[in-house]
Amino acid sequence: MQYLCTFRPLAESALGQQAAGQSGIPPFMDASCRREPDFESEFPSITTLCRGKYFAPRLRVGDTVVYITRKARYFNAVEGHWRLVAILKVVASFQSHIAAAEWYRAKGLPPPSNCMVTGNPPKSLEQTDRFHYNLRHWDAIYRLRAKSCGTFHVCEPLFRKLRHPPAITEAMMQDIFGKIPETRNPPALTNEAYEQLRHLAFG
Repeated sequence: MQYLCTFRPLAESALGQQAAGQSGIPPFMDASCRREPDFESEFPSITTLCRGKYFAPRLRVGDTVVYITRKARYFNAVEGHWRLVAILKVVASFQSHIAAAEWYRAKGLPPPSNCMVTGNPPKSLEQTDRFHYNLRHWDAIYRLRAKSCGTFHVCEPLFRKLRHPPAITEAMMQDIFGKIPETRNPPALTNEAYEQLRHLAFG
């Protein structure tokens, strides 16, 4: 199966852009203290931290997720638009963050920031869009979600562009889907829609 999912990047807000500029973080990185997904990781991961039980439990090994930003006027563009940032393929699945952390460490890699295990702290507020101003409270929300459902998917990035990702205009979205898709509960993509998005990613 193939899915379409949105996320909130640093580039969406003034505070996020400031964080990216001051920290040298790519502007289309996820904006939260627990990146979801964590595009910085060699193997980005998808968990329940963002959408709870509504998305991650539906995924299976071999599924592919196309990640686009939310609609915004990025860098003062005249019109609001989306950006196609990544295409991730699920390569391994776990029922706990601890088991997933062991997978990363066995490969000599640090767990990604959305892996809720001891010794893996959240990003500092200075590296986020400050959606919450209390880091401890923000992180506690994610810990509760991980405790409620520990589903954790390790992904291979088929495409990932964090600085100048291709734009998707409203006209392009209408052409691909015939409408503006609702992504709060990420929809499955038809093969035709997936191929159009893939063509946009790779040019």
